[in-house]
Amino acid sequence: MLHRLALLLWLLPVLVLLTTSGCSRSAPSNETLIYAQASDPKTLDPANTDIAESVHVITNVFDTLVTYDDLRAELVPSLAERWNISDDGKTWTFTLRDDVIFHDGTQFDSAAVKTTFERLTAKEHPLLFDQARPYQSAYAMIEKIDTPDARTVVFQLKSPSAIFLTNLAMFPASIVSPTALKAKGKEFADAPVGTGPFRVVKWNRDQQLVLQSFDKHWRGAPAIKNLIIVPVKDNTTRIQRLMRGEVQLVDSLAPQDYDAVKKTPLVLLEQTGMNVSYLTMQMDKPPLNQLKVRQAIALAIDKPTLMKIGFDGHAEPAVSMVPPGMWGHDPSLVDHPFDVAKAKELMQEAAKEGNFTLPIQLNLSVMSQARPYLPQPTSMAGFLKDSLREIGIEVTVTGRDVNEHFAHLMAGRHELGLAGWSSDNSDPDNFLYQLLDPDNISENGNNLSRFRDPKFHELLLAGQVEMNLAKRLPLYHEAQAIALRELPVVPLAHTQLRAVHAPRLTGFNLHPTGLIRLGKAKLTSEQPETKPGASP
Repeated sequence: MLHRLALLLWLLPVLVLLTTSGCSRSAPSNETLIYAQASDPKTLDPANTDIAESVHVITNVFDTLVTYDDLRAELVPSLAERWNISDDGKTWTFTLRDDVIFHDGTQFDSAAVKTTFERLTAKEHPLLFDQARPYQSAYAMIEKIDTPDARTVVFQLKSPSAIFLTNLAMFPASIVSPTALKAKGKEFADAPVGTGPFRVVKWNRDQQLVLQSFDKHWRGAPAIKNLIIVPVKDNTTRIQRLMRGEVQLVDSLAPQDYDAVKKTPLVLLEQTGMNVSYLTMQMDKPPLNQLKVRQAIALAIDKPTLMKIGFDGHAEPAVSMVPPGMWGHDPSLVDHPFDVAKAKELMQEAAKEGNFTLPIQLNLSVMSQARPYLPQPTSMAGFLKDSLREIGIEVTVTGRDVNEHFAHLMAGRHELGLAGWSSDNSDPDNFLYQLLDPDNISENGNNLSRFRDPKFHELLLAGQVEMNLAKRLPLYHEAQAIALRELPVVPLAHTQLRAVHAPRLTGFNLHPTGLIRLGKAKLTSEQPETKPGASP
């Protein structure tokens, strides 16, 4: 009964939209794509977020100077037609396209690029309305930006950078309209203006986010006229709505739902993911500041069983934060074994040295919604709770909405926390520096464990400025060995990326970075012939 009522309430605003936005009821159904994701975005300002549900929208509203190939994580030109690098590797000159306009009708130019990156890097900026900048450190190599003319941007770097170009392709570097920033102020986060294939029309928070195709996009107008993004928290409800034809695209589903989809005509997309789920341990809080406690926790987790409980077998146990198959991963690393007896012994030693009594009480923070790297967070939390009870740790589990959850972890208010990461740019720096380097400890930083290791930091900084790949590799291998030894986190699993869509949706590819790019998507009027569970 409640589900039926919820469905009616949800459909009403969609019908209103189709009537009031110039799309009559007789508009062809192939012009509107409804995409259901696990949560509503918190913000749409690219500078202020690192949450996937925001990124999925930002990717379709904005463009970057360089971007990824449609199928691979290889860089290709986007708003920048070409670029060259000085011999010392410190001066990068970009030539911009001259046929690009923002959704507000203003011309894209070098001044917009300068404004975009100064918002990301400056200590204070008059057009930055939220100081939360999770990726600020990723652009700290920029010394200054010159704009000799409207089509030329010159980045002067503090030192040669092996990660600068890849970081330009990341969503935080989405080019924003300076005119819109000045006009909208802090409301820019709700109705942002970029140059991307879709423009934001209306956002009813926790109900629907309405985008429309931008017919003046420099690549040409998308075939999809109306893109509606709805939050559907529950995994099963998302797939049911897809099966009923109420939505055409969903992701972040439970493993058993994917198995069920294989028996239907729906299209299941699978892609090797560059991701990791992990248990973060807040090292500023005792007794998690004791290595023996962190070692005991690692030894108490039976990862093969965890793969069955949390992923129904659809994941690979993780040893490193850097996924296997990705450049920089060290395949020689040997994981801590599952050894409850040794874990109990370590906990008793830690209790004596730390002057505390067993059992201890710890809180485990967990997100309420599924993530691509963590499809069943509640099951995972229950398994960890049972595992740690065996070694003298009584765990209470606290669930929160995903935006609140990560705000809680970033602020360091947790003790134990379930988290994860999907690669932005296929470089190990994006995992190790973003997630474990002391530069990223802050109220909005991604080093959730508050891990501080001088040698680890030294290796990552060296990796950022070393332009020779062969010389970079051992730096990242040594850094991964330090992380495995010091255990600021317990890497748990690497998962396959999966999404499911209606058979009549074409032109959509699941990208290895996890980006949801719908600029080339189409909806056919009729269902093409599709075998159950077909994966193109």
